[in-house]
Amino acid sequence: MMEGNYNVHQDDRTNRHPQLVVYSLDTEERACAIIRIIAPFLAKGWDVTWAVKKTGAGFSTDLEALGQADLVIIQRHFPAVFTEQALKKIIAQNVPIVYDLDDMFLDISPSHPHYKALNERAPYIKWMLNEADAITVSTLTLQKSLGKHTRRPIHVQPNLVDWSWFYARPRPHTAPFNLLVSGTPTHQSDWQIIEEPLAEILNTYTQVKAIFFGELPARFANHPSVRLIGFLPGYREYADQLKGLDVHLALVPLEDTPFNHCKSNIKWLEYSAAGIPGIYSDITPYRDSITHGKTGLLVANTSEDWFTAISGLLANPNLALALVENAQTEAYRKYAIEMAGEGFIALFGQYLHGKHDHPFLSGLPSLPVRLKKRMAWRLADFLDKYVLWRFNK
Repeated sequence: MMEGNYNVHQDDRTNRHPQLVVYSLDTEERACAIIRIIAPFLAKGWDVTWAVKKTGAGFSTDLEALGQADLVIIQRHFPAVFTEQALKKIIAQNVPIVYDLDDMFLDISPSHPHYKALNERAPYIKWMLNEADAITVSTLTLQKSLGKHTRRPIHVQPNLVDWSWFYARPRPHTAPFNLLVSGTPTHQSDWQIIEEPLAEILNTYTQVKAIFFGELPARFANHPSVRLIGFLPGYREYADQLKGLDVHLALVPLEDTPFNHCKSNIKWLEYSAAGIPGIYSDITPYRDSITHGKTGLLVANTSEDWFTAISGLLANPNLALALVENAQTEAYRKYAIEMAGEGFIALFGQYLHGKHDHPFLSGLPSLPVRLKKRMAWRLADFLDKYVLWRFNK
C-alpha cells in the first residue's frame, strides 16, 4: 500500500473502475512512479496495480495481474535483457500497452553515472517503442527525439504536481538568507556551473548560507556556510521536507546537453508550489515554461550571469516575492493535478477496452542486438555450468 493519501490496489477485482497494471523498476513510493502514474490515475478513480516488487537485490514480476488489466503501462527502463521474457508474456496478453518515458535514454552521455546500464537497455527500449500501442512522454523535445525510433503515436503528457503535497507560502526575506541546491549524484556536472559564483556569493555576503539537498559537491564539503540535508526515500517525504525547509531562493543549473534538453520542468513545479523562487539555466526544460522576470529568472551558464542573478535577487526581495507569487499562480493553473488531472487521464481512456495492436515485424530492427546480448548471457551461463566447473579446484 502507498504511503500518504495514495492507495495502490493489489488485487481488487470486485469493482469496475478502470484497471491499470504497471511494470516499472521504480518502486511505488518514488518520484517518477507517483508523478507520472500513481497520483494522476488514483486522483481520477482508476485502480492501479504495481506489478513489480523489489526483493532484496532484485525484483519480482507479477504476470498474473494481467488477468485483470484494462490497460498496461510499461515505464522508463523496465525493458532490459532480464525482463525480456516478462515483456513477451505481457505482449501476448493482447491488452493495450502504453510505454511511458520522461528521459531520453537513447542519448546518454558516456559521462553519465548510469551510462553503461542504460546503453545496454537501448535495444529493448527501441523494441518497446515499436511494440507499444502508444508512447507517453513529459516534453515536446523528448517527443521529437524519440520520433525517429518509432512510428507509433507519441503523446506529450506534461508532469503534474500534487498541490496538496507541495503547497507552502513564500518564506519571509530574513537573515540568514538560505540558497537551495537540490539533486542526486547525476547532477555533479550541472553543479559545476554554479560552483564559482556560489563560492563568490558566500564569501561576499555573510548573511547568505547554502543548503544542498541530496548530495554535496566536494568543493563545499567543509565550507562553514554550507550544509547538507539528505533525501528521504519517498516522494511524499521529499515533499514534506521541501516545503518545510527555511529557504529563500533555489538555484537550478542544468548543463546544455541533448539529454538535459529532453528533461521536464519538474523542479520549477515543485519549487513554485512550495513557495520558493528560483534561478534556472536558460535551456529548454525551463525556457519553455518560465517567463523570465515574471515566474523565475533564466540565466546563461556562465559564472558572471549566475553571480549577477543571485546578487540581484538578494538586493531586491520584492522581485523575489513577485516571482514566486506569479509562479505559484501559473503552476497551479496549468500543472496542478487538481486542475489538469482530467486532461492528463483522458488520453489513456482512449486505449481502454481495446486489444494490443501487434505491429508488423515487431521488434525486427532491434532483434539482432537483443539476441546477441541474450546469447552472450546464455553462453556464459552454459560455460559456467557445463565446462568451467571442471577447472575449479
